[in-house]
Amino acid sequence: MRVHHGEAESKSALLDRRDWLWLMLGGVIGSGGAVTARSVQSPAQDTQSPAQDPLAPPQERGQHKPLPTPEAELAAVREKLDRAKIGPLTTVHSAHYLAIGDAPRAFMAITLADCEQLAADYQRYFDSLGFHVHQPDRPLIAVIFRDDRSFGKFFHLPPLFTAGVYVRATNALHVFDWKNVPMKPRASHLNMETLAHEAMHQLTFNTGLLNREGDIPRCIVEGLGTHAESRKTMGPSNLGRLNLMRMDDLAKKQKRVPWMPVRELITNDAVLRAGTASLTMDSREAARILLSYAQSWLLVYYLIKEPAALPRFRKYLQAIAPRDKSDRRIEDAQSHLGDLDQLDQELRRYAIRLQLSLR
Repeated sequence: MRVHHGEAESKSALLDRRDWLWLMLGGVIGSGGAVTARSVQSPAQDTQSPAQDPLAPPQERGQHKPLPTPEAELAAVREKLDRAKIGPLTTVHSAHYLAIGDAPRAFMAITLADCEQLAADYQRYFDSLGFHVHQPDRPLIAVIFRDDRSFGKFFHLPPLFTAGVYVRATNALHVFDWKNVPMKPRASHLNMETLAHEAMHQLTFNTGLLNREGDIPRCIVEGLGTHAESRKTMGPSNLGRLNLMRMDDLAKKQKRVPWMPVRELITNDAVLRAGTASLTMDSREAARILLSYAQSWLLVYYLIKEPAALPRFRKYLQAIAPRDKSDRRIEDAQSHLGDLDQLDQELRRYAIRLQLSLR
């Protein structure tokens, strides 16, 4: 999930202005997505809340049942929208997607066209890299809201607090139209950046790249989500472009908080999940979350872009696919990615090389 960068002040704990802006514009929650601070309000039981951790696999959410059918997924989403009094509802279909929500039909159609283009770019990209990905075996659901107010009403969040969510248990992505937010610059860019992150999460869990029911280190999930963020606002766009926002965080957040060793990044999801817990956090906590997302982007970018690392990454994703517990994360990573301390040092050097390449 992505959270919007906006100014906010709290009596208990304040982020400094710059870190709050970065957190809210560049963060991702959920799959979800793009860091995240989440609402401290207790959500109603009949609507989905990001505070429940949208990236948790279904079994972590108490759903020890087979994954629901596409029809059941859509019915569940519609019921939640009805209970949240979101409407009137419209549905729009495309080749691989089904949209539902209170957004105008024209915006929903444009959004699905962008989803289809991303899916085509995704298939081409990962095929070229030797990954075994397939077309989704069901229509993918996109819940599209008219604006931040209906989005916030559904998730029990303040206006402009989050920008998008992919919920792993319901398999639906949720976005709204930034063009309906008054005085918001670069609305088209924000729409695409948010959609790309959340749709990337949805694709990875529905094309065989990641196991939707399995234990996946959060850094891998978010590393793949951030891998898609740098995208053109129209037409085809190659995946895996340099993510300048995450590179900026890599360079600047380490002045405030320490680098997280890759061993900890892989085994400990707490920091990446911390952004989903509360609105109240100090600037060091915000910097730590943003740095963790940036390191997740760097890890996946390195494993895909470096020729020697790519075959290891393919085998690693195959190895973790059947895992449903986190007790073998270190073993799997060391078996396929190599010595983690050496990998950590290489990632530090790689980050410097990327920064120097921009000069």
